[in-house]
Amino acid sequence: MMLGGCSGATTCRSDKLLAGCSGPYCGTGEMALELNFISCRGIDDARSKNLALARLVVRQVFSSMEADCVEEQEQYSCSNNVPSAQKRNRWGTYTDKARLRTFMTDSLDFVRNHAECRMRELTEMQLRFLILLQHLVEEDTSDFYRPEAARKHQDAFEGVRTQSVNSQLIKDAHRSEWSVDGCSFSLQSQLAAGKHSGDEDRKNAIISFQRELVEALEDHILSFCRRRGVSTQGTRRLLQAVTTQMSQCGLANLDRSSRAAKYFVSGQGLDQRTAYSLSTMDAGPLGECLKLSLLCMKTGFSQYHTEETLGLANHRDGAGSVLSCSALPAPPLDCGPKHCRPTSYLYQYATLRFAPGGRGQHGEVAECLVIDALDEVHIEEL
Repeated sequence: MMLGGCSGATTCRSDKLLAGCSGPYCGTGEMALELNFISCRGIDDARSKNLALARLVVRQVFSSMEADCVEEQEQYSCSNNVPSAQKRNRWGTYTDKARLRTFMTDSLDFVRNHAECRMRELTEMQLRFLILLQHLVEEDTSDFYRPEAARKHQDAFEGVRTQSVNSQLIKDAHRSEWSVDGCSFSLQSQLAAGKHSGDEDRKNAIISFQRELVEALEDHILSFCRRRGVSTQGTRRLLQAVTTQMSQCGLANLDRSSRAAKYFVSGQGLDQRTAYSLSTMDAGPLGECLKLSLLCMKTGFSQYHTEETLGLANHRDGAGSVLSCSALPAPPLDCGPKHCRPTSYLYQYATLRFAPGGRGQHGEVAECLVIDALDEVHIEEL
């Protein structure tokens, strides 16, 4: 079931804000952006119900992230370990009540204006996937527009025409499939087609493929930035932000948000496919924007574990990651892997829109928005 109002790789368009209330206040006297949202006359029932449920979801998500940061701070303090500057910045972000209120308000605004949330009722799990994924990609993108001392991440970058492509993307390039402005890039396809000579070793073939892909990515984004009149500094940051989501970071955001990540699959025949597609789209009043689709699909597995069978059910942080704790309980003795048919699959997909923004406190700030997303678990029990 698609969560973004579009299917597959079709071009999606961000809808304009709906005027659910007249001015900042609705007829009930409540602020339109208040967390205790009250349905206003004229707002469709599906959106009203989604907003009411989303209010609970955002409270749970950010309260849990705050609690996890407090707990982690205490663990560091007790063990006399020195946290990195990035970790301290993360703690500061999620223990700041004002920042948390802003995150919650932004999350409700996202739900209020997301096309799928206006069309039909979503479950708590579906809303959590959308809300958390949007927050994670938005924070990743915003991080590049903060002073380095205030950032929560410390990625490395390199490139061919620039030095702004995420190094993790380059390192893993040969393991994924890529599409840049309609042109496909796949090392496996190149090898099967005989593009690389038989006497060329695999290491050189990978290096050649990496360079070809990176040049295509850089050319596409640089050309886009020239058309949009983005400054040199803004171009560098946008390159960093986009290519970071085209690396393990983007897949990790999908994982941390999704229901599929709660299944740990294995077995002979397991195949994991990752793919990225970068192009441009017409976003109406926003003009031309970058559109990035990323997916991860696991097929061919015959057995799996869940958090319950691994003893991890109550040991995830607010973002969905398994907590690193040496005292995790052992799984029950009789909890071996569950078996399933090889036609089972796990599928995670999202389309992100990057829109160059105006000049903010730290220069041009791009907006990253989830416009399409899918989190699907299909397990066929034996």
